Amino acid sequence: MAPNEIYQYSVISALMTGLSSASSSTTVSKLLSHGNLGLGTFESMDGEMVVLDGQAYQLKSDGSVGAAPETAKIPFGSVTEFVPQITKKSSLEDKSQLMQLVADLLPNARNHFVVIRVDGRFDTVKCRTIPPQAYEGEHLTEVGKRQTVKEYHDVEGTIVGFRSPQWSEGVSVVGIHVHFLNTDRSFGGHVLAVRADSEVSLGVAACTNLQIDLPQSQEFGARVLEDDAEGLKKVEG
Repeated sequence: MAPNEIYQYSVISALMTGLSSASSSTTVSKLLSHGNLGLGTFESMDGEMVVLDGQAYQLKSDGSVGAAPETAKIPFGSVTEFVPQITKKSSLEDKSQLMQLVADLLPNARNHFVVIRVDGRFDTVKCRTIPPQAYEGEHLTEVGKRQTVKEYHDVEGTIVGFRSPQWSEGVSVVGIHVHFLNTDRSFGGHVLAVRADSEVSLGVAACTNLQIDLPQSQEFGARVLEDDAEGLKKVEG
């Protein structure tokens, strides 16, 4: 794909309804053929995925982190060949300021997806990781109740993800959806809160081309997908 075009497998409303089986998934190798930076989750929602510099990492709720094998199953994921259009050095008071910085740097991209990468030293990063489903089809909101939340201080690493427009509700996570991985590739997760008192490096790019591949499984075709914006907001922070 061309730089900053986003490839997405499945839709967030399918994940919300618990659709994360092997038969409704793609593989890490197929996902990485479309991009070198992104995020997602794994079969049965077993942890968070960070795609950084062309490598996919699995961050589990037990705190373990490892490079994901090419055959690992991905029920939901978004990637891009990231080339920053704008870069800026800035401190970060919180996650809301990151959202505002993206809006300020790309004022004419309100209705576009935006790719985000932040590198540097962070004073605080609060992350969550979710455990695998307790049973097939368990909804994301229920899985999220068992999430592991950890707060890291004075850490170096990278935040990657996307800012999705309001119209994409049910397709993607509206607003900022970002994951963190530390420099040593030993911890991280879905970012709930962040603060950087010193300057970090923010790179952004607006996307005007989104490709979505939907699962071809019978269960996806038959599933009633939920547009649970409030539930998604709670579980995604």
